[in-house]
Amino acid sequence: MNKLLCDDYKNVITNYEYDYIFTSPPDFAEIGSEPNKPEEYQDFLTTLFSLANPRKNLITVAFTDRKFDGGIVSKHSILIHVMLALGWTLKTHKIWVKSTKVDLYRLTYGNVLTFGRGKTKQNMDKEFKPDVWIDGYDKYKGFQFGMPVDIPRKCIQNYTSENDIVYDPFMGSGTTAVAAIRTGRQYLGSELSEEYWKLSKERIESEENSIDFLL
Repeated sequence: MNKLLCDDYKNVITNYEYDYIFTSPPDFAEIGSEPNKPEEYQDFLTTLFSLANPRKNLITVAFTDRKFDGGIVSKHSILIHVMLALGWTLKTHKIWVKSTKVDLYRLTYGNVLTFGRGKTKQNMDKEFKPDVWIDGYDKYKGFQFGMPVDIPRKCIQNYTSENDIVYDPFMGSGTTAVAAIRTGRQYLGSELSEEYWKLSKERIESEENSIDFLL
């Protein structure tokens, strides 16, 4: 497989086969919405995951709730509501600690939630088992929505086998693909932004060349 498409996820998610989804969906502004309109974000997530059909019946979503107007908009609660309504079950909920420093504007933790339906399997890797992951924060060449490769890597190793296809509908800076490469899996990615697509393409090609050299 190993495909990175500069395309809307809607044109990819139902037209390609894949075993597992790991993704970090866009925030409110990226979909043309605002934190005070959670119903719009709910509709976006419903459209996205109603189309998803991974062969291993597993989807992992990693994203951060939002501080807004003196409170917190619980994106992960919206997601859980959507997934349960679509017939998925919450399998695991990990807390990803980005920093232990005080930040008045952004939350310093993220949520890593995995949903399953029907029969599912975990490899129960030792690294995956803790409920709290202290993995810090990482940005590839300043990409503002980045995360450490270890976040998707631990999930991919736990929920898939070698040569399985891991799909990320919003590839961003290519983190999911890099994690797939490092774990001996294949990747499928879609990215609507040409700028981000070029960034992830560059990163993935560098990773593939590095792996080939090491081999």
